[in-house]
Amino acid sequence: MGSAYAAHLARAGADVVLVGRGSAHVQALAAGPLQVDPPGSDPWKVDVPVAARTTDVAPGSLDVLLLLTKSYDLGEAAASAAHVLAPDGVAVPLQNGLGTDALVADVFGEERTLVGTTTVGAALAEPGRITVSVSTAAGGSRTDLGRMGRGRAPLERGADVAAALQAAGLGAEAVPQVDTLIWNKLALASMSPLSSVPRVTVATVWNSPEGRDLAERMVSEVVAVAHAEGVELDRDAALDHARAVWAGTGEHYTSMCTDVRNGRRTELSGMAAAVARLAGAHGVPVPVHTTVLGLLALAGVR
Repeated sequence: MGSAYAAHLARAGADVVLVGRGSAHVQALAAGPLQVDPPGSDPWKVDVPVAARTTDVAPGSLDVLLLLTKSYDLGEAAASAAHVLAPDGVAVPLQNGLGTDALVADVFGEERTLVGTTTVGAALAEPGRITVSVSTAAGGSRTDLGRMGRGRAPLERGADVAAALQAAGLGAEAVPQVDTLIWNKLALASMSPLSSVPRVTVATVWNSPEGRDLAERMVSEVVAVAHAEGVELDRDAALDHARAVWAGTGEHYTSMCTDVRNGRRTELSGMAAAVARLAGAHGVPVPVHTTVLGLLALAGVR
């Protein structure tokens, strides 16, 4: 994901550096350009400056730090990059789920933290080459950022970040109620843990009356917890959005289900498990979440 952002920003002439962790991908980019493969059109290449480690980045040299690790790596990644952000810079985590604001604010401070959500789609094809989704290639993806929880940087800084992304062909906006968008995406992501129990595609769940009922009940549970948190999330709108996305997804495994199928760690703790924790704190019943999480725990998924 970070490579997709870096590629678009670099192609637009932005001063950007992609910070990795010594991976083969970073080594490939140090030796040559990054290739981006859009579906249905010609690949393009761009030189992207890279740093194998955060220690290779000069202190205070970055005005904006986009954090695009998996959610379970976010705390460590932020801590390792504590020195790179300028005094008036802003750090923006773009992970799925809840709690990213606190992890980043602990490192950079609340007044240098915003929170975001993104629909940019990308995958590593091989070291030095990525693929991007149809919507990202067509300029239809979105990055929304704003103030939430302990992310209290001025919204004007978010507008600056959004303008840079827009200039790079990535739709973006600074919004006053980003928490609603994040909770709406969390409701949509109910399909991830649900499909991970039987380890099947979205279509398999959605085309089953039982699966469809469970998915919709999970969305309703997310909405109820959001309301308990003081977030104005419309249940009917959240359900309509989720239904439209799931119906159009087809025979595709969610990223969480793919991780489960491959024995990898998941982002469950910041998503469905976070919803369940907040539900317990507020006394909101979430029986489907509780059952799904129990079944995943029984299977050793974390």
